[in-house]
Amino acid sequence: MTAPMVSARQVGKTFGTLEVLKGIDLTVEQGEVFCLIGPSGSGKSTFLRCINHLEKVDSGTLRVDGDLIGYRQEGHKLYELHERDIAVQRAQIGMVFQRFNLFSHMTALQNVCEAPVSVQRRPAAEVREEAVSLLQRVGLGNRINAYPHQLSGGQQQRVAIARALAMKPKLMLFDEPTSALDPELVGEVLDVMRQLAQAGMTMVVVTHEMRFAEEVADKVAFMDGGRVVECSAPSVLFRDPRQERTREFLARIL
Repeated sequence: MTAPMVSARQVGKTFGTLEVLKGIDLTVEQGEVFCLIGPSGSGKSTFLRCINHLEKVDSGTLRVDGDLIGYRQEGHKLYELHERDIAVQRAQIGMVFQRFNLFSHMTALQNVCEAPVSVQRRPAAEVREEAVSLLQRVGLGNRINAYPHQLSGGQQQRVAIARALAMKPKLMLFDEPTSALDPELVGEVLDVMRQLAQAGMTMVVVTHEMRFAEEVADKVAFMDGGRVVECSAPSVLFRDPRQERTREFLARIL
């Protein structure tokens, strides 16, 4: 049997005196699209950042494809990995942020090529060919030489998705990828994400786009107050939620 792509067991995270994550238990299987929904401040983005060790968990464990993330275990003790080893783990986990974080002095093509060449030390010609193909895949084959300031927000986010895919990740994380976009640009980014889902990419998506979650996700978890209140198939969670807090949230949102 293959290991789950993401396995979180009693994950806790505290910032000072603020307990942001309070014992998160979640499993994401290989090839699943898993959406996290809930009010702002519920811990969704913090949990996502813990998956690739951008935030360090204070308790519990997080595994990706069976490997403990950010730590090695000896007996019952955990020891944080060297930054070099953490970087190797992160290279297998693509992440797309709310803000596009593109290099402003690089073209779309250069942005996509940068990490595979500088981090993975892959041949530049091979990477360039793949990068052109990825930009075509996200609908930007005619904009490969455009700089970020020459692109719309939706186009910049699609470049960011192509950049993450260029590292050939086994898992893609999306942290509210459409929240910084004008409404008319949201659809073009969600369409690319739908295509990734159809191609079998394992994805964990923090989103306020309920229709996307309902239509595309295999599972949806509703988080509130640093806890998972409810987790089920979207057909169940959106149409017949078990918890009153979930019903209250959806009544306001939908």
